[in-house]
Amino acid sequence: MGATLNDNQAKIDNADKAIKAALERKRKIIMQSKQIAYDMLSELYSLEGQELVDAVTAEHALIQKFTDSGMSYDEIGSLAYDNKVGHQMSFTEHKSYSD
Repeated sequence: MGATLNDNQAKIDNADKAIKAALERKRKIIMQSKQIAYDMLSELYSLEGQELVDAVTAEHALIQKFTDSGMSYDEIGSLAYDNKVGHQMSFTEHKSYSD
């Protein structure tokens, strides 16, 4: 007759274990990705911890103000690039922008 209920239950249990193991591997990869992103931002801003969170939050709020006023992301990007000096500047370098 073939498969029995016990055989099928064992297959289900094995599938559940495989899913649980795959989800754990996925969680670990996500955590590694978050750490990589944090490290990249930390290096870019030369900040760590709460100071980094505050800087990124301030820039996000400023960009939101610009988009709320009708600016496009391209226009905002052109503000962030100072052609005269030739370097990328951070919005947080100029506290007056956030007022």
